Amino acid sequence: MKQLLIAGSLAYDYILSYPGMLGSSLGQLRTRDGCNITLQARSMGRYFGGCGGNVCYTLALLGEHPRLLSIAGDDADEYQEHLTSRGVDFSSVRRVDHLHTATCVIITDDSQNRVVGFFGGATDLASQLELPSAVDDNVHGCIIVPDDGPAMLKFADQCRQLQLPFIFDFGSQASGLNGEELKAGVRGAQAVVCNEYELSVFHAKTGWDLTQLLAEVPLAVITRGELGCTLYSRAEAPVAVPACPLRGEAADSTGAGDAFRAGLGLGWVRGLPWEVCARLGSTASAFVLEAVGTQGHLFTKDQFVERYQENFGEFPPGL
Repeated sequence: MKQLLIAGSLAYDYILSYPGMLGSSLGQLRTRDGCNITLQARSMGRYFGGCGGNVCYTLALLGEHPRLLSIAGDDADEYQEHLTSRGVDFSSVRRVDHLHTATCVIITDDSQNRVVGFFGGATDLASQLELPSAVDDNVHGCIIVPDDGPAMLKFADQCRQLQLPFIFDFGSQASGLNGEELKAGVRGAQAVVCNEYELSVFHAKTGWDLTQLLAEVPLAVITRGELGCTLYSRAEAPVAVPACPLRGEAADSTGAGDAFRAGLGLGWVRGLPWEVCARLGSTASAFVLEAVGTQGHLFTKDQFVERYQENFGEFPPGL
């Protein structure tokens, strides 16, 4: 069976739940100097995270055995066991013994607004990795998800050199990369995936509108939170795919986008139409939204099929 190569970060996430609205509590930062603000959290948990690890975890729940290209620190034994026990191929993860794995501190309020603090740690060395060493005849394609910015650009360039199909998800690095770097990253990709805010940053930095982006990339998948996503392609009208309804209140929105990419990747590696790929992504996202943590969700294949069919009709044959 063909594997997906996932190039992206590993991190430990500390997620704090904040009662109330962050905008109200942090608003004085815009008008006053010398502020000293304490945000008293309702709860705190430590979770496995990082975009690369998150996508691989959900792909493994879907029955895939993704290969992860990433870098981890001297504290990653627990994380390695967690992913390999699910069936993730960890053979292309480099371990360094003088740095910790990346750490992300996420404060989420009652409306799922977030403030994020990130320490790169070992991830800052990701550009030392070589994508070709992780590619063999079993690898169908690569999904490049947020990581160290220079590493993402390097991986995209190496995919082009190898003529390896790839999806480019600049995600949070829309803020970290400049316009020319963003243009370089997306060129040659089979699809670009981002949310509405990230697309607006991309537009502002590159000067490209959607038509210009589609001149370089055949497909742009724009996620819109509770409104689902829209697929934009060169030759067809936009296709809207609704979000999969939740079975209760959203517990935590962190990681929903990574689960969407996992479902999208599952359909892509199986050669399914993009609209079906997006439906798979939407279904995977719902499970994450109902759990706390980017890898706090758990489902069986039967549960996933049932959820898909409940909202989108017949499940794709052969999956």
